[in-house]
Amino acid sequence: MRSGIAAPLTLAVLVSLTGCGILDDPEPRTTVGVPATVADLSILIPAKGTLESTSSSPIGVPKVPTGALMVKELVPEGTIVAPGDVVITFDDTKLEIELDNHKATFRSTDRQIDRTGIQSTIEGGAIEVMRRVAELERDNVEAFQIVDESIYSRKEILEDAVRKDDAEGTIIYADAAIKLRDEYYDIEERILEVEKNQVKGKIERVSYSLGQLVLKAPIGGMIVYKKNWRGGAVAVGDTLWPGNVVMLIVDPGKTALNAFVHERDAAGLSVGNEAAIRIDARPGEEYPGKVTQVAEVSRPIERGSPVKYYEVKIELEQSDPEMLKPGMKGEARIALGKIDQAVVLPRSAVRSQDGKEYVLLEQGGRRDVVLGPGDLTRVTIEEGLSGGERVLLGPEPQQAAEPAGDEGP
Repeated sequence: MRSGIAAPLTLAVLVSLTGCGILDDPEPRTTVGVPATVADLSILIPAKGTLESTSSSPIGVPKVPTGALMVKELVPEGTIVAPGDVVITFDDTKLEIELDNHKATFRSTDRQIDRTGIQSTIEGGAIEVMRRVAELERDNVEAFQIVDESIYSRKEILEDAVRKDDAEGTIIYADAAIKLRDEYYDIEERILEVEKNQVKGKIERVSYSLGQLVLKAPIGGMIVYKKNWRGGAVAVGDTLWPGNVVMLIVDPGKTALNAFVHERDAAGLSVGNEAAIRIDARPGEEYPGKVTQVAEVSRPIERGSPVKYYEVKIELEQSDPEMLKPGMKGEARIALGKIDQAVVLPRSAVRSQDGKEYVLLEQGGRRDVVLGPGDLTRVTIEEGLSGGERVLLGPEPQQAAEPAGDEGP
């Protein structure tokens, strides 16, 4: 029953409050008139980025012939190191096992070569003995050859001749066997030597890789990890391929802001532009700098974004190694130039319709204007307005919504 009464009561209260004006919309904001001033205007454009060292030495995965390496120990980011300090150690477990296997294969191949040599010698000796016996048999037959048919039977004479032929055949066979044996075992030994040299090469490659697993700092400085496109950095247990840069050893006393400028603001941006830099971690402090590099083309800094930026490097004239560290976020105001005695308006006073800019005059009507250079808050007026004329800020009045035609200054 209570729920059935609550809805009508609530509606009645709302209607009553609205009728009393309690829930009416507040007074719409009124427009404010501001003058177009004649003044000097410094054109400043914003840039946001990260501090980095201008003097650094990259530390990468050693170019070993055995493939990827796993990180075993790693110096924490931000550590100050001296030349010769160990910064990365890679795991040697897999390589040590691989080395032991190659050494075992090498020893096995070496023993097989020895066995082949021994076997060749034994077989050669046996063939030589067989040949020697055959020679003795032949010589004996020749020395006591039976030829007198009056004394010996035809059968005995033929058997004696057969023994001589067999002995000579055995000698020929032995000579051929020795030659073939020498060729066979020569080929066998050469194959084993090739295999042995291949294994030896593998042992040398693994041994070289084992000697590259401890990386030391070539210079002194601060350790800064190299970030991937996801913003992540290397960690213990990661497997890395040779050539990948893992970290930088930087000189914290030489600092620059690696920043990005929206392409719409980049007209006139060039090397040599002065800038004022503020670091998020040091609010209230400003550091002078100068643009030293400007990218040739703009590019998105977020995947899939249509917005493009120019990458710039702004070197700080004086750094503070104790307070300014690589990796800190900051922003800069880059001075593109100065316009003397120009008609200046707040950007919020300029309106746009159908691709044309105009302003609302305080005395009524609207005026088309041509914009000149400006910054994020102010803009110069090249045509359509004179200094001292007042224009409106705020929502456009209803009566001014329709074009009232151009009025003179």
